[in-house]
Amino acid sequence: MLADAGVVAVIASADDEPVGIMVLNECTAIYAGGKFGYISELYVRPEKRSKGIAPQLLEVASREGRARGWKRLELAAPRQPKWKRTLDFYLRNGFEELGPRLFRII
Repeated sequence: MLADAGVVAVIASADDEPVGIMVLNECTAIYAGGKFGYISELYVRPEKRSKGIAPQLLEVASREGRARGWKRLELAAPRQPKWKRTLDFYLRNGFEELGPRLFRII
């Protein structure tokens, strides 16, 4: 997966320990105006949450996207109301709701 030039993995660390990970994928769509980044994974260990790690990972995604000429970043937030805190985090960090995402196993 990491051999693909369109995939970027970022590992956050604290005190030489991994505490979070983010995986970005380059996508292309007419509705997005060309290339954009999709955050397929963003995870911070539970005991390290609310310490500013995830916003730092999102900033890395924004910098990487600007460097690659991406028009936007997208991600899928979990279903509500169980994951309201997750959705609220992304909204506070500049994301807007786009609508539900669907998938199909092939």
